Amino acid sequence: MKKPKAIILRGTATNCDIETFNSFKYVGAEPELVHINQLLAGGRKVMDYDLMAFPGGFSYGDDISAGKIYAVKMARLAGDFEKFVKGRRPVIGICNGFQILVKTGLLPENRGNAQVSTLYTNDCGHFIAKWARLKVNKRSPCIFTKGLPDEIDLPIAHGEGKFIVEDRRELAAITAGNLHALTYAENPNGSMLDIAGICSPAGTCFGLMPHPERNFFAWQNPDRPAAAREAEAAGYQFFKNAVDYVR
Repeated sequence: MKKPKAIILRGTATNCDIETFNSFKYVGAEPELVHINQLLAGGRKVMDYDLMAFPGGFSYGDDISAGKIYAVKMARLAGDFEKFVKGRRPVIGICNGFQILVKTGLLPENRGNAQVSTLYTNDCGHFIAKWARLKVNKRSPCIFTKGLPDEIDLPIAHGEGKFIVEDRRELAAITAGNLHALTYAENPNGSMLDIAGICSPAGTCFGLMPHPERNFFAWQNPDRPAAAREAEAAGYQFFKNAVDYVR
């Protein structure tokens, strides 16, 4: 069986790209690390891939706001990214990747360059790095969260993770469509609706602030019992679901 091709998009100050690469490789994809400038120069083509991931980090120093400069660079290829999302090819944006997706307008819905939501400075006013308990919305169309238990634990590490919308109608649409695929059991940043991750109406484009690649194996979680440390953990399911979807 041919392996699905996954593009792992990088930029200045991207991190966890190697972990994301390894996660897709482990579940049977053929991942490739590609810098955004390679796409802009025409050396790589978005539509040559089956899956897309935007890893975490502090792209371009989080100048202006987190993910904004990366999103501006992506605007030059907006048509390609829109086509990828409209074609229901899986896209995941993790932490900084989530910030990029909302600032390109690809989430919560594909509206070209129209940004309707953002991820703002945490209510506490500082960077947060800890493990978070998350609730999984079983009614969500999100393909990445299928098969997960009702609650999972993933690490978070962000300074701008507060999900907000200006127009309350957007919030109502998220609720009505069950696009809030993941919510915090204890809200760490002030996100509306306790949102930790949202998906597109089709469920194939997904952004989340927590890091599934950092809890891919049980040994990555310090609270796991020793007997379970060699098993796959909650993060594994996110990547496996994406690969299974395109096969």
